[in-house]
Amino acid sequence: MKIMVCGKGGSGKTVLSILIARSLLEKFKVYIVDSDESNSLLPVFLGVNPPKPLVEYVGGKREEEDFEKMEPDIIRALSTAREGIKLSLLPSEYIATSREGVRLIVIGKVREYGEGCACPFNILTRILLGNLSLEKNEVVLIDTDAGVEHIGRRIEEVSDGILVVIDPTAESIELALTLKKIAKNLGKIFWVIANKVTDDVKDLIIEETAGVGLNIDGLVRFDRELYVSCLRRKLLKSGDALLDVKKIVEEKIIPTIIRG
Repeated sequence: MKIMVCGKGGSGKTVLSILIARSLLEKFKVYIVDSDESNSLLPVFLGVNPPKPLVEYVGGKREEEDFEKMEPDIIRALSTAREGIKLSLLPSEYIATSREGVRLIVIGKVREYGEGCACPFNILTRILLGNLSLEKNEVVLIDTDAGVEHIGRRIEEVSDGILVVIDPTAESIELALTLKKIAKNLGKIFWVIANKVTDDVKDLIIEETAGVGLNIDGLVRFDRELYVSCLRRKLLKSGDALLDVKKIVEEKIIPTIIRG
């Protein structure tokens, strides 16, 4: 199953992508595809050296019009014979594996002043996911760019499910409503996880989301240990948040994956 992990900037989608991946490992082979062109800390939190960006494998970043025209060539470059694209068959330098067994693929990053927009990275993500041949018991989590760029590039079309991470802000709830509508129109599975929840906002966030027709599939408590490890740019450590994510994964996500 291919699951997009979406949310506004700062909601914690990268961190939750890692915690969800860890929680899935007992039953599945898990990949995280990092398609966020700005945040470079996912490898740090995962405890791996950054793999080579996949964009280099297809010849490097180009103008988005060129990438669109090159789609057949990109598919051929990434594919294995007639089997489609299999992540396990990509060259090893484009995959980093954590100590627990989570595999990371990075699409590309904007790092140079004036190098242009991130559109080519989103196009490459869509090509990759749209032609991906999943192997048995394989789950791919896509850590998307913050906000709505992936909507404009139609990444949702080539995923199986959309998981939205909200935090206790009205902006994150609004984005979740937008993605709920898209998921419904596309016939995609849809989950909402509320992150960074403290006792004083727990009831309020449940009330506010229910009032606009959003169902929260799980609450993840604010976790000081996790917060500190992120601030110190260390391997992600988590206590309460990981316990909450494991419960959500076991009760809501794994049953959906198994049903197919």
